[in-house]
Amino acid sequence: MVRLYKNYQRFFLITMSIIFVGLGLRVRTSNEGILFDNIVLEYLHNNINPLFLRIMRFISFIGSAYFIIPVMTLVVAYNHIKNKSYESKLLLISTAGSWIFNYLLKQIFQRTRPLEYFLVEQGGYSYPSGHTMVATTFYFTVAYILTRKTKDKKKKTSFYIMATIAILVMGFSRVYLGVHWPTDIIGGFTMGYIFYNLSVTFTEYYRGT
Repeated sequence: MVRLYKNYQRFFLITMSIIFVGLGLRVRTSNEGILFDNIVLEYLHNNINPLFLRIMRFISFIGSAYFIIPVMTLVVAYNHIKNKSYESKLLLISTAGSWIFNYLLKQIFQRTRPLEYFLVEQGGYSYPSGHTMVATTFYFTVAYILTRKTKDKKKKTSFYIMATIAILVMGFSRVYLGVHWPTDIIGGFTMGYIFYNLSVTFTEYYRGT
């Protein structure tokens, strides 16, 4: 059973990597939207709802540094009080590492944002989405920390489902606000998951050595 899970996990990571690199190669050679980018943004742009726009702005906030840093600080402080230094180190390494790596990736791909769809101001390059990548790494790491010692599969699944929903909704908000192409969100999610997985794997390995 364990071997089957590891094989599935390896296959999933390889698939995620292929998707990320494939999209990256496309966006590196194009300043326009690719695949379904323009269709999705055009539809959303033509159906803007003022109330929904305010909601999307708030949801976008949960993937920003202004939200994640205070939450991460609280989690680290709590773990410090409970003498759980491993959990604190893992969260700091994975989240800070994801931010730094996202910055480097954006310098490599240098994709222009969909400026004609902007509903809020946003600087920097577009691929992969920093909000989505960092939020994916952060929320999955939190889910892992909260469930890594539990044997209750339903509880573990529930936490990961909640994390996934939060990430997807937040990613959608970035597209709705017109600051990202949809493929930026896909790239951010895939690389965020990969980075989360590698962070957990390496910290667990060095913890055991």
